[in-house]
Amino acid sequence: MVPILLNLKSNIELNMSTRLSTQANLGTFDHKREGLAVMRSNMELLLLQSTIIGTCVGLISSILALIPSGSGPALGLAEFFQQSALLLAAGLGCALLGSAIIGVLISITVSTSHALGIDPDNIGTPIASSFGDMSTLFILSLITGLLITQIDTLWPLLLVVLSLALTVFLFHIVRQNEHMAHHISEGWLPLVYAAATSSIAGIIVEKCADRYPGMPALVPVMNGIGGNIGTVFASRLSTSLHRASRRDPGAGVSAKEHNLVMLILLLINIPVQLGFLAMHRVVDTSLHVSLWFVLVYVAATVIHGLAMLVLGRLACTILWSKGYDPDDYVNPFITGTGDMLGTVLLALVFLLV
Repeated sequence: MVPILLNLKSNIELNMSTRLSTQANLGTFDHKREGLAVMRSNMELLLLQSTIIGTCVGLISSILALIPSGSGPALGLAEFFQQSALLLAAGLGCALLGSAIIGVLISITVSTSHALGIDPDNIGTPIASSFGDMSTLFILSLITGLLITQIDTLWPLLLVVLSLALTVFLFHIVRQNEHMAHHISEGWLPLVYAAATSSIAGIIVEKCADRYPGMPALVPVMNGIGGNIGTVFASRLSTSLHRASRRDPGAGVSAKEHNLVMLILLLINIPVQLGFLAMHRVVDTSLHVSLWFVLVYVAATVIHGLAMLVLGRLACTILWSKGYDPDDYVNPFITGTGDMLGTVLLALVFLLV
């Protein structure tokens, strides 16, 4: 339940961040009332998507619970319904509460950055990604801890009913908004792709954990930083494409400027990765960090970062040419591919050293 919920929820929050950043750079936030309307409508869409995701994750977890674990008998009918209600309530509660908190944080970040003259494309997605995962884990553990004590009562089922009623209400509101209604059906295929590829990455980590004990701790560092520079670049590209389409062609950014941004992001990736590696070495003395390890690790991070930047550029260009909004589609492709590629590269690093 945890990896799927983390991945799907994180990606819809990243999509919201890129949408708001695009709107801010297009001048929507220059008018307070219009900016607040855009933030409210994006929050409504985010909460609707989070309830759908929470329901799907809860149902998948409930179905998996039917499979005997080998450590005990299969669930009886009453136990299955109790556990299903708890999993659905936990998934919905976590998705709703977590997305509400991160959605407000993203809105404040984008509006404040724009007011201060800072490009929100540069900071919106990293904040959404980092705080989103931490808040999701904390809220999920808190809600599950509370619900597990009420598993024999009707509280979990009542929470599920109320959440589903809220889903219907949000669907009605978003559908009535002509600017947001099309987002309801868009962007789901990349989300499924991201969940699938991240699950494959998780399997790789699990298989390598015993052989390479230091590897699991470095996976979030490798994948997270590479994914962040990819989403930052994609967010900037999407804004550039929207600007060029709504104004004169000169409002866009030239290919030379895009290449310069790619180079800067790639160079930033190296010291940040080395900093986290040094910090991890201090915390975990079992990790043997030789000069050869550092060189191979840096090479892997450069390959990973470059791949994310190239993927972001190609995905934005191709999707835009096909009539798809990159704000709704690109981020899941980057994060999903980044998780799988980064995990494979990190496994190769440990294999080589």
